[in-house]
Amino acid sequence: MPTQQERSDTTREALLAVCRKLLLARGHEATTMAAVLAEAGLSKGALYHHFASKTELIAAIYRAESHGAITRALARAGTAASPLGELTATCAAWLEEVRDPAVAAILFRIGPAALGIETAQRIENEHSLALFKSLLTRAREAGEVGPVDLALAARLINAVMAELALSRLRNGRDHGPDVRAMIRGLLKGMESGA
Repeated sequence: MPTQQERSDTTREALLAVCRKLLLARGHEATTMAAVLAEAGLSKGALYHHFASKTELIAAIYRAESHGAITRALARAGTAASPLGELTATCAAWLEEVRDPAVAAILFRIGPAALGIETAQRIENEHSLALFKSLLTRAREAGEVGPVDLALAARLINAVMAELALSRLRNGRDHGPDVRAMIRGLLKGMESGA
C-alpha cells in the first residue's frame, strides 16, 4: 500500500504532466486550472495542496524542463578529456536537447510568457550558471582558461547558448558546429581584455 508521501508525489507528478500537456496543446492563456483539474481527475484541494497558483504550477514545469534539459545534455556530452571540452560538449548537447519542439516551447515561449522574462531567467540560471562556473573553474585549474572573470564568463556563455537556440528557432540556422569555437573565442577575448 502506498504511503501518504508516495500518494502526494504521484498527485504532484500527475498535475505537472497534465498541465504540461495542456500548455503544449493550448498555450498558457487557454490552459486553466479548471481544465488541469478536469483532465487530471483531481479536486481543487489536491491542486492547491501542491501549487498555490497557476503561475506556481507553470514555474514548477519550467524548472523541471530546464533542469531536465541540462541533465540530459550532461549525460549526452559524457566525460571529455578536459574541463573545457566537457563545457563545450555540454553546450552543444544542450542545443540538441532544445531542438525538441516541446522542450523549446516550454523554455522559450510558454515559460517566459507565463512567468515573465526575469523569473524564467532566474530559474534557468539556477542550474546553468552554477554548472558553467564549476566547469570554468576546473578549466582554469587545468590551465585551459586564463585570467578571466569566471562569473561573467559563465553568464556570457549562458547568454550565447540561449541566443543560439533562439536563432535556430527563428530562422532554422544551426550553429551547433560553431559552439566550441565560439566559447573558446569568447574566453580568449576575455583574457586579452583582462
